[in-house]
Amino acid sequence: MSSLERVPPTLEQFSKYQQAWAWFNAELFDGKLNPCLLNFSRHRGSLGFFTACRWRKGDKEVHEISLNPDRLSKPLEDVMSTLVHEMVHQWQFDLGDPPRSGYHDMQWAEKMVEVGLIPSDTGEPGGKPTGQRMTHYIEPDGRFATAVSRMPAEYILPWISDGPDATAKPKKPRRKKHRFTCPSCQIRIWAELPELEAECVACGELFLSSERLKGEVT
Repeated sequence: MSSLERVPPTLEQFSKYQQAWAWFNAELFDGKLNPCLLNFSRHRGSLGFFTACRWRKGDKEVHEISLNPDRLSKPLEDVMSTLVHEMVHQWQFDLGDPPRSGYHDMQWAEKMVEVGLIPSDTGEPGGKPTGQRMTHYIEPDGRFATAVSRMPAEYILPWISDGPDATAKPKKPRRKKHRFTCPSCQIRIWAELPELEAECVACGELFLSSERLKGEVT
């Protein structure tokens, strides 16, 4: 077994991750972003996220950028564009004027355009450039497209998660519940069984299904 084959997968994956972040920091942000902690996290419906000052060591705090590992099988340009999208959030905290939590304001949108990612709430041309929930599309001849095409192959994340996509999990069918009502005090209960024999403690009356109650009223 060669020395390269003995590299632990954690070290291999995160060293490439760090190299990719450093590459885009140099290419798109003039190397001005502060070091941050890179992570992977499965957030339902999310490609990635940025959290300011999430980690602390003594009196030093650093930001966190996380990518959803279940989305790493997407094309390289898509995965790396999510990384850069979150790096723009970091830029705003390091060098700009950050907005309220989770909001994508015009300063963020303008920086996205500058680095070659077009902000859009639909992910398509014509979408709103600002808002609470935002995505983007890649400018074909923009700076990001050039940077990702020039990125050394050894910076590509080697490990891809085979875990299920949280947004694709089939929903469990909801069991139908039937309503029963006390004909005297109108207290209601629900049960999964279509027929139920239960007595109201307050009135001593049997609870009736909606159908039977309607029949008695009429």
